[in-house]
Formats: sequence, C-alpha cells, structure tokens
Amino acid sequence: MTAPQAVSQQNPSKVSFGKVLAIQIVAYVVLVALALVPGIAYGDSANPAVVPFTIIGSLAMIALLVVFSPFRDGTAGHVIAVIAGLLSVVCATTMTLGRAIFAADATGGKDFSMEDGWIAGVGGLLILLIVISFGRQMARENRTHLIRSLSHSVVEGVAMIASAGWCFLPTVLKAIGTDTVGTVAFVVVMLVIVALAVCSYFWHRDADPEPTARDPWIGIALLPAMIAGAVVGIAALAVVTF
Repeated sequence: MTAPQAVSQQNPSKVSFGKVLAIQIVAYVVLVALALVPGIAYGDSANPAVVPFTIIGSLAMIALLVVFSPFRDGTAGHVIAVIAGLLSVVCATTMTLGRAIFAADATGGKDFSMEDGWIAGVGGLLILLIVISFGRQMARENRTHLIRSLSHSVVEGVAMIASAGWCFLPTVLKAIGTDTVGTVAFVVVMLVIVALAVCSYFWHRDADPEPTARDPWIGIALLPAMIAGAVVGIAALAVVTF
C-alpha cells in the first residue's frame, strides 16, 4: 500500500466542517417545521395521546445514520441499533409501556404522561443495549479492537434511541414564554445543541470510519441532532411535571 493510499483510508472524508454544520442546521429546521404541524390524536378524547409529525424526522435520521454510518460496528451492530431506535419511537408514541409500568388513576384512566413512558422505555433500552453489545463483543472469536467496536456499537444505539425524543418537541415549543420551566427548558436545549455542534467538529476531525463507508460525514453531521433528542425529551418531561 502506498503512502497516499494509507492516508486516504485513514481520512476517507475530505468534506469541510461547514457542510457538516449545514446538515445539522437543516435537520433542526425540518424538525421544528414538523413540530409546528398539529399531530394526530388518538385514544381518550379527554386526554388523548398525540403522535407528532416530528416522528418522521426521527425515523428519517435513523435510516440515514444506517446508510451513512461512520461507525465500525458491522451489520449486526447496525441492526441492534436500529431495533433499539424503533422501540424507542414506539415508547414515545404509544401508551403501552406506560400502562404496564404506571398505575391507573381513580377513574381507570392513565396516570402518567407520554414523556414518563418514554423515559422509562429509554432506561430499559439503554440497559439492554449495553448488555447485548457487550455480550456480542465477548462472543467474538477474534476480539481485536474490542473497545472501539463496543464504543461504536453503544454510541450508535444511544443516538438512535435518543432520536425519538424529538417526538416531544411540540410540548417544549408550546411552553416557551408561558411559564418559567418551559422557557428554561428551551434555553437548556439550545445550549446543548450548541455544545453538540462544537463536539461534532472534533468528531469530524478525528473520524476513522470504514474505508468503504458511504459519505460517513453525513452520519457524523446527524449524530448531534439525534443525541439532542434525549435533551428534548427530558425538557418535555420537566414541562409536564413542574
């Protein structure tokens, strides 16, 4: 292998960070636009569950991260992460898990919020993700690059799980200016988004994806937006709780 070829494999992406940042901005604009569209209500007419259109953004980011993955965790790692992400979306948009965990109120109705159900689901999914990812690495006959493979698998799964948190963006947006908690929650979300954008600069600079990876810079660009979904979900929980 010649020196230029080696460099090419170590740095397969020659895209400037400006394009990475542009993808993030587009993702946030699309998510906010989707959040402004009234969602689809179902269930109890007095206190219905709502499926927001931001679910489209969450699912799209999950799909795009698979196609443009910057991770070295193989097909099995991608499959595990996608399943975790889809289960997280189910927890964010249905009351099934909440009904199984939280007690009903005096009238037999739900005594929990969609945010409660999602947070509970995320906790369980994160535990399963770590256990399954670790078990998968231990099952390998040749455990070369163990730490890298394990960390890539976990980070990809966490990003996909967190992506479903964007389903609660409408709750956060509605609370802006109406109460202190809502305003503070929004400010915290914005600060985290800025911090993740800064982190993505270093992720892009130090990335070492598979040499055959397809435009991994797009996956790196989506990672901050997906991870920020967790903060949106937590912010929405604070809004409905306090």
